[in-house]
Amino acid sequence: MGKRNKNLKDLYPNALPVTLSSDVYGPLPDIYPHNPLSWIYFVGTYLYIQSRPVPEHKVRVEYSNGIFTVCNDKDMARLWSHGFFGKGSLSRSDPSWVERTSRRLGLDNDSGISSEDITKQRREERKRFKAERAKVEALELKQRQGLLSPSEESILSDLKEELNDFKQKSISASNQVNDLILREEDEILLAEGVNLEYLQLQVVEVFFLQFALDTLSIYKDDHLLSTSEVFYECCKLNPKFLLDYVVYHHYRSLGWCVRAGIKFGCDMLLYKRGPPFSHAEFGILIVSTKSRLDWIEISSISRVIGGVKKSLVLCFVDEPSESQTTSAGDIHSLLSSYKVTEVLYRRWIPSRSRD
Repeated sequence: MGKRNKNLKDLYPNALPVTLSSDVYGPLPDIYPHNPLSWIYFVGTYLYIQSRPVPEHKVRVEYSNGIFTVCNDKDMARLWSHGFFGKGSLSRSDPSWVERTSRRLGLDNDSGISSEDITKQRREERKRFKAERAKVEALELKQRQGLLSPSEESILSDLKEELNDFKQKSISASNQVNDLILREEDEILLAEGVNLEYLQLQVVEVFFLQFALDTLSIYKDDHLLSTSEVFYECCKLNPKFLLDYVVYHHYRSLGWCVRAGIKFGCDMLLYKRGPPFSHAEFGILIVSTKSRLDWIEISSISRVIGGVKKSLVLCFVDEPSESQTTSAGDIHSLLSSYKVTEVLYRRWIPSRSRD
């Protein structure tokens, strides 16, 4: 378990896609109180790092038809490995379509041979295998009919050994089948090496990365959107965007990894570090103080959340009045007027709560 956790920490080192000075120049040296040289070395290293710029890398996001997408492979890997943002369009969570398809087709190799050559070779082997198998089946039919000659018995034995050797050399039975029926997207990957998958971001993730971290460059029809334009587009896409974003920003700022909770009927899921490390511990249901509380819905969601061993948190959001909203001069002032209060909701079962 310790080795596994160490590998995960190496794969997912940072909680957010932000480049730190320690990532570029390394950590600051240790200070030893009894050694004045260590103090001098520390101060010199600190001043050197402060005088050097930290390179910034902004992820390019395309906005079209109400969807925010990231198509660059390195950018997709960066957003997922540094905070678990987005979802692969052809995957359950992280964009792993190329890796899964390559493994299924048996293209994972370090020999330097192209994927096209490997696929062509396997097709030829499979074609030969089918021809030899047809010969075996014909000889076995003659054997059952009692018409097999001694020379044909020797040929049948040799063919069976050859087929067994072929099966032993094959990577797996699943790869043999998949080589016969290639999907259309498999052909594109084999012939052109194109990754058909993209990373799709939620509106709250997009605005958090843009507004709070300034790590995105969002384009709509080759036009670079400003933060206010992104805010306007997000509000158009989601009528309750402000409520969702206030809660999302609240928990992200507290160090939680926040993911969509639609598969469990709630608004969000909270992870301590992220999906690869452990399951989500809490399901978040956002409740506006201006809306009516539906206890039937809350009870239903609580049953679902409890069934998957999570705790339901009712997140009450105090919305500002219309006068406060109109008087807010900028986005920061508007978001600061919202207040978040959490209540942990649990069913009380008398038979389990007795002393």
